[in-house]
Amino acid sequence: MKVTVLVSCLVSMMLVSVLASAEEGSGSTGTKPGSGHEFSLTGTIGDGAYFIDDKVYRGPVSLEVVPSVGWTWFAADFGVSTTLESIKIAGSHVGNWNTTFRPGARFTPPVTPLYLRAAVPLQVQRDNVDYGLMFGVGADFKLLNTIGLVVEADTTLSKDLEWGGKGVPVEFRAGLSFHF
Repeated sequence: MKVTVLVSCLVSMMLVSVLASAEEGSGSTGTKPGSGHEFSLTGTIGDGAYFIDDKVYRGPVSLEVVPSVGWTWFAADFGVSTTLESIKIAGSHVGNWNTTFRPGARFTPPVTPLYLRAAVPLQVQRDNVDYGLMFGVGADFKLLNTIGLVVEADTTLSKDLEWGGKGVPVEFRAGLSFHF
């Protein structure tokens, strides 16, 4: 069931991004013609679920800001995320108040708004520090020349969840991007 829901969401996002790209013509969020790189700033709000011991727990709502520098197919991200609430999740620290630094990268083919994201989150809480590997897929739909609508789905393998052995989180994010 867990895998089916995740796969359905990812396939839906890919189909929507391909259709939007075909409708727009180019729809690329890559480098502007004639420039060497692009700076962007993305702000999203997210929520999700933790799948632990065959149970589903709602994750805390979070806010993420991601400044990035990109080239044709690649962008270096310097994300920071913070929770807006604290939730007890299966006796673990994963739902506590935290700030997470998410340095990483995005791979963005220029023919579609779809991107793949990877990051190394370092989550700082009052009594705990967690780290891991985050993987995601998203799309940045251009609304205007410099503004886009961002949707994203992520999962993180972390030390506190024993690298997926104790549970797997799925996070869904939406927000705006500004391209300079």
